[in-house]
Order: sequence, then C-alpha cells, then structure tokens
Amino acid sequence: MVGQKRALEDNSSRNVKKSKLVKDRSTDVPEKSVQLISNLMNEVDFPRGGGTSLTAAEVKAIRAEATQEANEELFAASGKSQKKKSRSDAKSKASVMPKKDVVRIEHLNYKRIVPGMKLLGQIASIQPLALIISLPNQLMGHVPITQVTSQLTSRLESMHEQEEPSDTESIDDGESDSQTEVPDLFQLFRVGQYVRAIVTNVHASGSTDVSAIGKLRDEAAKASRRIELSLVPKTVNSGVVKADLKPGFTLSAAVQSVEDHGYILDIGVQGSSGFLSFKDAKKGGSDGSKLHVGQLLDIAVLKTSNNERICTVSVDPRGIQSSSISEVSNITSVLPGILGQALITAISPSGINLQILGFFDATADEFNVPTNPAKTFKIGQKVKARILYEITGSSPPKFSVSLLDHVVNLEVKLSTDDAGIHLEYPIGTILDAVTVKRVEPERGLVVEVQPHIDGFIHISHTSDGHVPMLSSSSGPWKLNTIHRARVIGYHPLDGLLQLSLRPSILDQRFLQAGDIRVGEVLKGTVKRLTDSALFVSISCNADGIIWPNHYADIPLKHPSKRFKAGGSIKCRVLAVDPERMRVELTAKKTLIESTLPVLTSIEEAKVGMITDAVVYRVVDKGLIVRFYNDLKAFVPSREASDYSSTLKDMFVAGRVVKVRILTVDLNPPRVVASIRQASSSKAAKVTDTSDITSSAVSEGVVVVHKTPVIPSLRPSHAHEPVPSNALASKRSSPLPQVNPVPTQSQSTPRSPTHKQAAPLKVEGFSWFSGDARSDGESASSSDEGSEEDESSKKKERRKKKEIEQDLTADMHSKLPESNADFERLLLGSPNSSYLWMQYMSFLLQLSEIDKARETGRRAIQIISFREEEERLNVWIALLNVENVYGTDESLETVFKDAARHNDSKTVYLRLAAILDESEKHEKAEDQYKRTCKKFGYSSKVWTLFCEHYLRRRDLEQARKLLPRSLQSLEKRKHLKTISKFAQLEYKLGDAERGKTIFEGIVDSHPKRWDLWSIYMDMEAGQGDIQSNIFNRLFAIKMTSHKAKSFFKKWLELERKIGDEEGASAVKQKAVEWTQSSIRFTMS
Repeated sequence: MVGQKRALEDNSSRNVKKSKLVKDRSTDVPEKSVQLISNLMNEVDFPRGGGTSLTAAEVKAIRAEATQEANEELFAASGKSQKKKSRSDAKSKASVMPKKDVVRIEHLNYKRIVPGMKLLGQIASIQPLALIISLPNQLMGHVPITQVTSQLTSRLESMHEQEEPSDTESIDDGESDSQTEVPDLFQLFRVGQYVRAIVTNVHASGSTDVSAIGKLRDEAAKASRRIELSLVPKTVNSGVVKADLKPGFTLSAAVQSVEDHGYILDIGVQGSSGFLSFKDAKKGGSDGSKLHVGQLLDIAVLKTSNNERICTVSVDPRGIQSSSISEVSNITSVLPGILGQALITAISPSGINLQILGFFDATADEFNVPTNPAKTFKIGQKVKARILYEITGSSPPKFSVSLLDHVVNLEVKLSTDDAGIHLEYPIGTILDAVTVKRVEPERGLVVEVQPHIDGFIHISHTSDGHVPMLSSSSGPWKLNTIHRARVIGYHPLDGLLQLSLRPSILDQRFLQAGDIRVGEVLKGTVKRLTDSALFVSISCNADGIIWPNHYADIPLKHPSKRFKAGGSIKCRVLAVDPERMRVELTAKKTLIESTLPVLTSIEEAKVGMITDAVVYRVVDKGLIVRFYNDLKAFVPSREASDYSSTLKDMFVAGRVVKVRILTVDLNPPRVVASIRQASSSKAAKVTDTSDITSSAVSEGVVVVHKTPVIPSLRPSHAHEPVPSNALASKRSSPLPQVNPVPTQSQSTPRSPTHKQAAPLKVEGFSWFSGDARSDGESASSSDEGSEEDESSKKKERRKKKEIEQDLTADMHSKLPESNADFERLLLGSPNSSYLWMQYMSFLLQLSEIDKARETGRRAIQIISFREEEERLNVWIALLNVENVYGTDESLETVFKDAARHNDSKTVYLRLAAILDESEKHEKAEDQYKRTCKKFGYSSKVWTLFCEHYLRRRDLEQARKLLPRSLQSLEKRKHLKTISKFAQLEYKLGDAERGKTIFEGIVDSHPKRWDLWSIYMDMEAGQGDIQSNIFNRLFAIKMTSHKAKSFFKKWLELERKIGDEEGASAVKQKAVEWTQSSIRFTMS
C-alpha cells in the first residue's frame, strides 16, 4: 500500500505539473512576464540557505530582461487599444491595468503615523530646544534637542550634571572651544535642510504641551507638538547592513570625534564607521568652519574598506542630490530620502502609481506631483523619485514617493523671482485674490496664489464657524471661486503656503512678532505681573514684556497697585526679536510722548543726531546707553555732565537721557554719544567748516576780552589774542616748581639776565598747576585794588624777580611742538620709549596714522636690544595704535611680531588687557582663551582670565575656570591659584564663596601662615573681624615669634575697624597664650 500510494502520489504530481505547463503555453505573454517578476520577488531573501547557482550579476540581468519584456508587451497592447473607439478604449485600458493591480493612493495623517515610522522631512524653523520639521501632506513634527544625536545628548547631560565641569581640554578659540562649549541648534542646522527622522511618539489632539519646546505662536509650529521625532542615526538607520554601504548609498551620520586628518562618523550600522576628511568636509557648505562633535550630517558613501569597517563618505550636496541606488539587500534597508529609478504604471486624479527599485510598488499623491500630471507624465515613463516613507501596514511593502523638483533635487522651493517662497510671502501677508483649484471635502482647499505657487487652506480655516464638509460644485468655496486670504505659515516639504480665510485672522493687526515695528506706540492688555517683569498682550498671537526699570519714569515701589490684570496700558515698542517671538516694551511716559527720531540700527545713526536713550550701565570711564532695538552707545565721562559729581550718583540704570551722536563707526560697530552737548542750553561746538558758505547766516555772541594777551612760552615774546584756556589745554604736564632759595643778609644779590619794563598781569593763566603753587605766586587780580603794607610789597617784588629769572631758564625745557623738536630730543635719548611714544601720540593727533606706525617700527630698530623693557613699551604702543585705528588683520600681524620679539606671555596678556580697556569684551575673551591654551601652565594667566569674567559679572564662566586651571597647572601651583581665585571672589565676586574657598585651604593646610594672613586681610577688607579665625589659628602650635606677629595684626585690626573693648580682649588673649605656651615648654 505504501508503494502504491507513493506511485499514485508521483503520478499525481506529474499530472499536475504537466497541466501547469500546458496552461503556461496558452497564457498571454504579459501574464507570463508578471509571473516571472513575482517569482523573482519571492526569491529576494533566502533565510535558511539554498539559493541559486547563478551569480548576482546574472540574477540582475535576468530580472532586468524580464521586466523589459513585460513592459514591451504591456505598452504594445495599450497602443493597439487606443486606435479603437472611446468605449472600447476604456475597456482596453482596464484590461491593460487590472483593477486589482492599481495601488490605492492614501494621504498621510495622524491616524496613519505610528511610532517607528521613518519619514523624510525638511526643517521649517529652529527653536532653542527643538527643531520644527515639515512632514509630507502638510503635517508638522518636532525633534527635541535630546533626540538629535546621542553625542550631542551626552554633551548636554555632562554639562547639566556638573556645575563646575572638570574638562581636561584647554580653552581656546578653535577646536577645544567646540569641545567644551555645547553648540546650539542654530549652529548645527539651517532652515530648509532635509533630514531623515523616525517617529518616537504621537500625542493625542488637545493634550497638554509635553514637547518641552515652549509656547509657539506660529500655527504650523503649534501642530508640531503632536508628532515627536528622532534624528539619532542608530535608530533612523536601523536595518541597514554592511552590504548596503556601496557607492551612492545615502544615509544620516553624526560626528563622533575629530581626528588628525578628518572626522570619525557614527553611521548607526553595527561594526562600521564613517570617515570624512577635512578636505571633503569643506564641500558641505559649512562656510569653512569646523564641524562640531554631535553634529548631524547627510552623507553619501564613496568607498568601503576591504574589511567593511570603515567607509569613506562625502558631504558634497551635489553628490548627495544625484546619488541613487538600483537595488537593496532588504526591505529594511530602504531609507526615506533615497533617490531611485521609478516606472509609472498608472495615472489618476488622486496621484500616480509607480514601481521603484525594480519591484516595489509606490504611490505619489497629488501634493507630491507637479501640476497637471496627466500632461506631464505618461504610463511607462521612467522618472526619478525620492522616497518619503513606507506606507504603514502594506503587504507587500509599498512606499510613498515625491516627484516634485525641489524634493528630488533636495533644494528649497523658489518663487518666480528666485527667492524662497517663505521670504516672498512672509507670515501675515494679505493675498487679495486666490483661486480654488481643488476641493478635498474633509481636508481643505488647494488654491493657486500665482502660477506654480499653490496654497493649502485647512477646513478649520475656511470660516470662523464650524464647517463640517466642503463641496466642489456648490457653496462659497466651490471650484474657481476667488477669495481673500492671509498667509499663516509655510510647508516647505510640500512647497505649499498655509493660508486662512477666517475673517478674524484677516482683521488682526499683528500675526507674529516680526510684524510689529520698533518704535511704534500701541495699546495692550495687562496679562500678569511677576516679580521679574510685566507681561502685556498686544494681539492674539503676540505678547510683549516690560522690565521693571521701564514701568515708569521713576522706580515704582508698588507696581501691583498700578498694573492690574486685564487693564489697558499704553506702551512703545523698544525691541523685537522675531526668532524668539519676543517683543520688548516700555511704559515710560517720556519715551512714549517723545517726538525725537527713533534710532533702531547703527546704519541710521548720523553724527549730530539728537535722540532719546536709556542708561544701560555705568562703567569706570563713562556710561553705556541703549537706544531702540538693543543698539548701544558709549558716553565718555567728560561728555556725560558738566558737574564733577560721580556718574553713579547722577545716572542710574533705566534713566531716560537725551544724547547727541558724536561718532559712528561701522566696522567695528561703535557709537559715541554726548549727553552734555544734547542739552538745549549748550550749543554744539563747530568742529567741521565744510558746510559753511560765504552767504550763510549764523547766530553768535560778541565777546569782549578784558585782557586779550597772554604770556608767551617762547623767547620771541610774541603775543597772540587767543583764549587763555587754549594754552592751558596745550600743556599736558605741569611745569617744574621752582622755590626761591633764602639768601643771607651779607650776600650780594645777583642781577637778572633779562629785564621786563612793565610785566602784565593776566588772569586765567598760571605757571603752576594744581596745588604746586610757588610761595611767590600772586593771588590778587589787577582790578581788586587791595592795599597792602610796604614791607609785603617789597617781598613780593623780590620774589617775582627771582621767579622771572628761573622761568626764563626753564623755557629751554618746554614740550616739543613739531617733528623737528622730537627728532632733536631723540638724538639725545634714542633709547627712551617715553619720547618715542610721545612722538607717536603727537602724530596721531595730527591724524598721521601711517607715520605713527612707521615711527613705532623705527623706534624698535633704534632702541638697543639690551633695553628689553623699552622695546616692549613701544610694541605695546603699536598694539594700541592698531586696536584703535587698524583692522583685525593688522592688529593680529603686529601682535604676532610683538610676541616673537618679546616675552610672548607678557604680550598675550597685554593685548587682552588692551581689548578689555577698549570695551571689546568678546575679543578680549577670545584673547584670554588663546593665552590659556598656550600658557596653561601659568597661574597668572588663569587668574587674569577669571578677573576678566568677574569684572563683566559673568560669575558662572569665571567659576568654571578654577577646575579647568587645576587640570593644566603643576601641582605645586594649585594652592597659589586657588588662593588667588578666592581673593578675586572677595574683591569682585561673592565674598561668601571666597570665604568658603579659604576655609577649605586653611583646613587642608593649617601650617601655611601666609594663607592665614591673606584670609584675615580679606575678611578685614569686608569690614568684619572674624574672631573665630584668630581663635582657630592660635589653637595650632606655632612659634612665639609667629604668634606675636598674628597678635599684632589682630590688635591693629581691632583698633582700626573694631573698638577698644575688642583691643583689650586681644591683649588678654595674648597674655593667656603666652602663659600657656610657657607652661607647655616647662612641662
């Protein structure tokens, strides 16, 4: 029976096989070809061995031949059927593309998006903590900053966990700066950049903000909260294997480390890494700047090493745009963004059916095909298509692709004027006429803004009321109707403007912060008042903030009594930050009612302009005032006031002042202003006569000088009727004081060399400056007429004669006033840096900048090489000249020369100090970083850098320097450096923090008496005597000599800042310590 069953089974098997062969011969050729393609699709994967004896090239050739044969038969049948009548034509089309083979075209929506789905997106906007991504079919998603790359997340976590990071890197302005400072998203990405993303979470509609991206005003950005995405290459590239890393394959990668010749990239493929050379990195369009660790890149594989562990990649945008593949090893290797050859198999009003990568079905909906696809494409045409995402739940796998030119080329869609559509139609733009092109009953309207520029109106934005359904044949929104719309957003990936027809939005004055004009006076509604600021609602989509020093013209003690929630407030726009959606306002009545011009940019600043400003900060050498739009100017002390009182007493932050612009420099940007010259009572001084004409009429006051002559400084005795104060300003240093020598009664008086017949008495000029007055200087004026006794007159005459004689001899030491004078003096003292610098200053006053530079260079050549200090002084003078009158390049050149010819550390530090003194704080900070990198072994360098930060009140950065410095300094310098940082905390930072540091020092090094002494001095500088410090000190064993010095210091402090009772207590303590010391010695 067994044998019969087997024979029967064999016969049965043979009969079935024979009948199949007969059937195959009778079938049409297209059906045979489709069957062959299906068989090839089933043979893609071989999970348990087996396989075929054909090589990979042979399999590929057979597959291509079969596909071509099927296409030829299909298109031949289609061409014959077109010659028949229209009715039979429809039947033939149906027979060519059976209904079961047409793939349904579906739109992407929130229901079809699931976690784990991979999509191609385009960056629509960049927020401080997230990226807003444009997805297909007008959807938006967001990428939190922690989901960009794992390397960036690690850097953020380390920065957050360590309050004082102990980085081992040195601080510089290049590579190590990128390692110690985490770059923000604005540095890593750009708007319009394409990214591959994977969905991590989809939140329900109406849920609370769980995205942690803050409050967003943009309508499109608000919708991004629902879809949470990740760009981490390990998750996005999951499924890609080593075999896929062939030339032309594109994928995402993250910069993992910086090596000697390039970057090591994390491509998310197990066992493989990418390498990007510095030369190829420059092709990525990163303006020459170095890439940051953790930065996300889009790469194309160039070649792979023999062991497939390292693949060389490129970031050239042109190469990535044109890179395409023809086959993949697995369905999971198909990533969004891959460009492939596709074959059009069907065209319908809802989109196009295609076959991509040889045998995968794909669809392109009407939003991802060009206008009029029936005219542009035809069945059987081969096109380039870029994969957007894999359709969820499809079996066999299907993909959604885009045929739009800007997506295929990975570019930003441009308007007819070659400008970005979002730039030509910014948010808030009113469009008077848009035409309805297509109606989707449950989704919205597709309208034409201009030829080749379309917009999408969601059904919720067609009216302020609820609209359940749209109709293309009836109603107000039917086809070809024209409407007035407003731009509320932009979908970069689809290339569509987001529009609204709602009357409430059309009537709004502002849609976003960028629509508000700086300096505009407007009314708002008080939203809430906090301890730090007042928040005002300007419109539905824009809020403003008022800082406490702008509540009123005078500080308010109880602002809550003036500002009530819901109340109306009149204010003026101070500054607008469109990126952060922040509007800064002022409620100062002086600024609101001012009619002076509004200064919003340095380009608008003109010399002589009078405008309003607000005191921003009082510095050592003057004031920093703030105009509109955060433009600042410097007011020197001499231009701040006519009075001698201190600036801190006269000007407080927030005070409104009227200023006159004195100078404007565009490069580097700097504005100098004057408060004194802006007052109406003081006329501005005329410094330029170029605008004065012969027929001009000017106001003036006739001044009659009582004594229009002044003493001469030259032996010629020539007098000129010039104001006396001109001579006073010309002499920059006091004349040497000459005191008469008392003579004996028996001595014979010496006759003077020169004799003046009738010397004039002149007011307003003194041979002596300040308090250096001679005993014989006359204090009386010519018109006082006071009578003195005869003896005093004789003494006065005698002293005057003596002074005249000494002053005549002193005329030979007058200050040089010409080039010849300087050259004559330099012949006698060629090694005097003081004379050389005076000569340079003289030339600068004459605006001879180049001659001043040449003089400095000549001084360096002439001064003896042994005079190192003198030569260094001249180099520092040259640095000052380039800092004020030169460019960054010329300053860098002089700096390098100075560092090469002098002690380099000194030159580095002096340049940083020069930049700091000239208010160029950012450049000074960069210079300190360069210095710390080069001279990290120097405690002085780190200390001065800390002082720089503390003077700018940047306490956080200053305190980060201490642990970093200890990583670079020798161990023997640690204690000294910590002590210096503690002293700086006492002087410029937080005294309590300084005390804490010193407590740690004296606890760990109790025998360091010098540190105890510094600790005491620091506490005394705070006006406080810490008796417990002395008590703890004397509890330590020490010599009597050392104890005596500390008791003496304690006693002096008690007498200086304490009282007598405290001094008596110190004396008693000294007696007790001495007695206990004697007892201890005897025992």
